[in-house]
Amino acid sequence: MTAWLMATMMLAADPGADAAAKAARAETCLAQIESLIVEASQETGRVAGPSWFIRDWWIARLPEAGQPGALSEAARRQAVADAPDRKEADPQAFAEERRSCITEAIDAGAVPGMGG
Repeated sequence: MTAWLMATMMLAADPGADAAAKAARAETCLAQIESLIVEASQETGRVAGPSWFIRDWWIARLPEAGQPGALSEAARRQAVADAPDRKEADPQAFAEERRSCITEAIDAGAVPGMGG
């Protein structure tokens, strides 16, 4: 059985797991976009407008404090701070994850005039 099928079956069996999975995705993608913004700012001194729309879209999907999967502000800052190490450890996986976060937000309409 594939890992995807097993994960789907587990989520179907536990509705709370779906909320936790969505929360984890939002937290992961927010860290990705925040690190993208930091990188762009350091490299060019500017950050493209769509980055802010995408960041805000992921912020809107974060769980409320205390809900399953919610990170503290300190943990969120640490996730962004850890991004360069994650990128160095596995550049391809890091880039694929970042790309999927950006694509998901754009496809859902996060950036006016793009996707959605």
